[in-house]
Formats: sequence, C-alpha cells, structure tokens
Amino acid sequence: MTLHPVRVRGKRKASATKTPTTSLQPRKTKRSLASVVAGRSARQRATLESLPAEILEGILLHSASLSLPRASPVIGVKLSGRATLLRLFIWAFHDTWQQWFGIPAGQPVYHVPQVADMQQVPCQGDHVLQSEMLEMPWAKIDFILQAQQAWTDRYARGRWYRHSIPWQDDPGHLGHHHNGGFSHFDARECFEADYRRALKWPPFYVESVKWRAQDVHPLARMPTDLMTGPWDGEKLRRLFWLSRGGIVVDGDGQTPPSWEVKLQCLDNAVLSTPEPNVLVVNCLMQSWIFTDLPQDEVRKRLAGLDRRRVYWGDEPESSEILRRTRNALDPFLLVPLE
Repeated sequence: MTLHPVRVRGKRKASATKTPTTSLQPRKTKRSLASVVAGRSARQRATLESLPAEILEGILLHSASLSLPRASPVIGVKLSGRATLLRLFIWAFHDTWQQWFGIPAGQPVYHVPQVADMQQVPCQGDHVLQSEMLEMPWAKIDFILQAQQAWTDRYARGRWYRHSIPWQDDPGHLGHHHNGGFSHFDARECFEADYRRALKWPPFYVESVKWRAQDVHPLARMPTDLMTGPWDGEKLRRLFWLSRGGIVVDGDGQTPPSWEVKLQCLDNAVLSTPEPNVLVVNCLMQSWIFTDLPQDEVRKRLAGLDRRRVYWGDEPESSEILRRTRNALDPFLLVPLE
C-alpha cells in the first residue's frame, strides 16, 4: 500500500538548495603600541599603599627594612601602630635575647651550643638592625622595657634570671633578690632595682668589674645623642639600659666615634657642668674617649680644668673625676695631681 503525503496548511517545503550565509564578523583594527600601553595603565591595579596593614606588617618583619615605612606617608601611617613597632623591635632583638637571657657577664653558661675551637661564643642577632632600632625616635626606655617584657612572657617564661650589676646590698626583705631565680624577671622592676643601685655608685666603681649582661649585640652602635648629652631622666635610663645590656663603644669591629662626639661627651658630662654626672662617667668614660683628640682642643680643656681647680670648690667626688680626667687628657703628665 502506497502512502500519500499529507499537506498541512502553513507549512512550506524546504528549499532543496540552501543559500550560503556570509559571516558578518567585524575586521580587527590595528592598534598602536602607545594605545595598548595607555589602555593597560588605565586599568586599576593593586598598589603597595592599598594593601592591608597586616600584610604590610608581614612584609616589614620578613624584610627587616626600615625603608618600607618611609616609602610613602600612607604606608608610614599603617605601620606606625605601637603593636607593630613592638613586634618589629622584638624581631630585631629576639636572637640575642634568646641566647643570653638572664646570664650575667663572665658566667660560663650559654643557651646555645658552644663552639669547641673558639674561646667565646659568638653573639647571635643582627647588629645593624638593632642599631637602626635604637636610633628610632619612638625607642624610648618605656617602649624598650615593654618590648622586653612582651618577649619574656612569650619566650622565656619560667627561665632563670640573675642580675648582672654589682649590688652593695641585697634587700631580700623588699622582695627583690640579686641572685634572681626562676620566673623572677620583670622588665620594669628589675631595671628600676638596678638603676637605683647604679645611681649610688661612686665614680669609676665598675671600672674593673664585669657588670654587663648581653641584651644588645656588642657590635650595635650606641645612639649619638646618648653619648653627647645633655641627658634628661629618660636618656640616663636608656643609657644605663644599653650599658648594662653589653653595648660597647670601642669594641673589636666598631667604628670609633668622631673626636667631636668625644669632646662633646666630656664637656657635657664633666668639664662644662657644675657637677660631673657620675652615672655617665661610669657608663661611658673609658680609654676610647681620650684617644685621637686634637691637641689644640685638649690644651683648651686642660687650661679650663686648671682654672676650675683653683677657683671652684668642688666636692671630693667631683674633684676625683676632674683629676682623673686631667690625667687622661695629658699623656705627658708624669706626676698625678693630688
């Protein structure tokens, strides 16, 4: 049986031949190199200033570069928080504190393995970074003690601590002992206890005594303003913390201060002040301060010392400092002054 196609109204037969359709794709226009670069620069990019403070802080700590906060005012503001600065300061001193915490000078105990062929264990830490930290205007004594206490709470809780400076008495009845003990360390209380005793020292009391610890890398630089003075209460405390912490001015590998710095220190501490500063004398007056001085400047100060000795009625303690200073300034003096 043959089937017949059924026609439906509205339907048309498909054309047997399909007409090809031409694609109407737009042609690519050539662009100059300048227009391409301009288009890319117009896109919004993430800049260093747009990064969150947490990411910038991580970059700062891992790079240990103080140039980052100075890169722009925006970055400087983001990295100026006290918590960020405390972490940066702890980062700079961590290795040194980890190695020498609570160990007085001269005590043969170390928190790191001792090298067999070396007489002295090398101090760990970055002395360049520590020097930069100590020069910062925000690195005052309160900030330093807060950083030291924060580090102790995290890394040295329960470790033994012993005071390094000599005490003429040990006021155990006041709750503070020179020998210290486990969990003894409190940054502010221990510092103030040492500082009060240092203020009672006579001149040159620790001249031949090992009284320093190692809270600072020995190659770190003493801030210039702490050497030249004048010294207020905060600077005196900071100078004592650094001196007690083992910083040295004339150590091996150190660049000695200029003669201008030396003379300014002598003038402000001894020669041009009504009463010599005994604490500064004990912390700074060593052989380095009397070397490589211009002879003309030395003669001026010797003449001033002689006039002062004749016309001023200094106390015995001050007279001893002036006498020792004159003897050190005049290498040709054969008979010490009485």
